[in-house]
Amino acid sequence: MNKFIYPLAAVAALFTGNLFAQEAALSSAENNTTSMYDCVKSVSDANRTLAFEGGVITQEFTACTTGQLQGATIAVKGAAEDAAYIVELVDYRGNVVDMTRFSKKDLVDGEVTLPLIASVKEGKNYAIQITAPAGKNISLRYKQGPMGTLWNNGDAVRGELTSTLGFLSRELADVSAMNEGRGDFAAQNRALEGQCKTQVVGHDFRISLDGLGNEATQTFTACSKGVLEHLSVGIQTSFPDFKGRFILLNADGEMLYSQEIAARIIENGVLNLPLNVHVEQGDELMFGIKTGENQRIALHTNSMGREGVLKRNGQTIESNLEFTAYIAENNDTPARIDLQDAKITTFPNPFSDRISVRLENVNEGKAVIQLLDFSGNVLRSDMVFVKNNEGEITFGTRDIERPGYYALRVIQGDSVKNTTIMKR
Repeated sequence: MNKFIYPLAAVAALFTGNLFAQEAALSSAENNTTSMYDCVKSVSDANRTLAFEGGVITQEFTACTTGQLQGATIAVKGAAEDAAYIVELVDYRGNVVDMTRFSKKDLVDGEVTLPLIASVKEGKNYAIQITAPAGKNISLRYKQGPMGTLWNNGDAVRGELTSTLGFLSRELADVSAMNEGRGDFAAQNRALEGQCKTQVVGHDFRISLDGLGNEATQTFTACSKGVLEHLSVGIQTSFPDFKGRFILLNADGEMLYSQEIAARIIENGVLNLPLNVHVEQGDELMFGIKTGENQRIALHTNSMGREGVLKRNGQTIESNLEFTAYIAENNDTPARIDLQDAKITTFPNPFSDRISVRLENVNEGKAVIQLLDFSGNVLRSDMVFVKNNEGEITFGTRDIERPGYYALRVIQGDSVKNTTIMKR
């Protein structure tokens, strides 16, 4: 019966000019729209505008029922004429469970309706992620408020997107079974003598990073005072032309290390990163992997890991990355090392497709060799074991295109020596 009354009320309002009838018709129509759902999450205020270009906006939300998300509406102030924007629905494990696209022509009265449908579980954390192509802008409306649910390229924004999410209730028998046993996995920290490690072993899911601004970050606690010498990350899928960036930060957000990464340092499904970072026991550290434009990579995750916090584009994921971080509790190089007498020979110089680095008159033990550009970006990094006061390593450099001067850095203990080389 109601489906006949609502149109009649609207017609009466239009033709009689009765303001009370108009208000009743609008109210009835609005209530009828939301009543098709069992619960609705809505942010109606739009007192701020979030403009971005070529990146990812992430809006986290908590499912208000167990069942299905049955569509979403988002307020959009403006969009580029010839751009296609990607919208992904991401579950609490970081999996993309539905995806759609929209363009400016899909906007109606400052809103876009997204046909997103996916199973959800009450109380679990999900996210809608909107990606703008490089060079294409979009402006979204949002309500200013506390931080914690809205992210712009991984950076927190105070507020929530102006949006409406509709849910239908139904039982999901498989969801509880999927979570059974979560929390039983503790990070391992046994390692070789003189070392400790923080490690999440094994994987049961993955998270994917696809395009400009996509980033995964994982926090962990230093298991000892010493030197963080090596970090590895499990990779599910990468491509031969993959390029990205690895970062390491402390709890204050200070950058401890940054390096360009590429497919060539991924071997047998593992991304390997030699490091030389001094840490204290109990330090809270965070490493991140970020992709560039048109770059894709998938990282292994463990849903039972309990080491720190994993985030994908700001969204908290109920998993850990599969990773291992080694810390040397006792540096196996002498406490005071002077590299100034060390002889560093490179061949060829100028270099082209490769460069070999030979160390002489260097103390026994480990040394890290890095190739940097003059902006300070680490382009190559590897560890060499010095025996009989000598060590040698070769870097492939075919993908380094810009000719000119580069820096070569040798790190051993607390001592550092730099030299300049040329790319032709």
